[in-house]
Amino acid sequence: MIRLSVITPVFNEEEALPAYLDAAVEWDCVHELLFVDGGSTDGTLEMLGGLDVLHSAKGRGTQCRLGAEHATGDAFVFVHGDSIVPAESMRAIHDALASGVSWGCLSLRFTKNTLDRKIGWWTANARVRWTGIPFGDQTMFMTQEIYESVGGMPDIPIMEDYELSRRLRAICRPKQLRDKVYTSPRRFESDGNIRAMVLMRHLRHLYRKGVAVEELAHMYGEGRRQNAELRK
Repeated sequence: MIRLSVITPVFNEEEALPAYLDAAVEWDCVHELLFVDGGSTDGTLEMLGGLDVLHSAKGRGTQCRLGAEHATGDAFVFVHGDSIVPAESMRAIHDALASGVSWGCLSLRFTKNTLDRKIGWWTANARVRWTGIPFGDQTMFMTQEIYESVGGMPDIPIMEDYELSRRLRAICRPKQLRDKVYTSPRRFESDGNIRAMVLMRHLRHLYRKGVAVEELAHMYGEGRRQNAELRK
């Protein structure tokens, strides 16, 4: 039996955590569950009382990397704090890794669906099939061996999941499971689905051209602010 370490970066997740934790109670194949808090100021830490919580600077790359450094399992599963992974999906991850799969992801759905959100998750899942690049909200999983072989989670302020996928894809393509992860559409609610997709696609293009991640992080923050203003 392969030992799964589930690593979850959190920051002010008190609204999303109840659904996450309700699902996590049913994960009977998980070896350990590690949360990495990026300085929450709401009730997140109180909700995680009694669980394994590490403390880090804010940033998913930094938080996930710290979690992996402390993990003791044979394989890592990176789950966002606003995601719901059903027990059967976590079991499918375990079975895939136990059968020899090196890395992969689940199939994305949103917890609330409208036409534009359906387009969003369909596009995300199609991207994995076409390009072999999953993102963090699709619940990426991998063996410890392949994770360490590419240098681990990049400690960068943005594009950490994209860069990790690129490094892993250079070794082999991911296994995308049909089993689902249900993720909050809150980013699309605040930014607008189409605008958010266009922004991220533009930033990935700039990243490939060598623009500094610090500049991309600034552009991302400004883009989200402008999108929020447009939706008022």
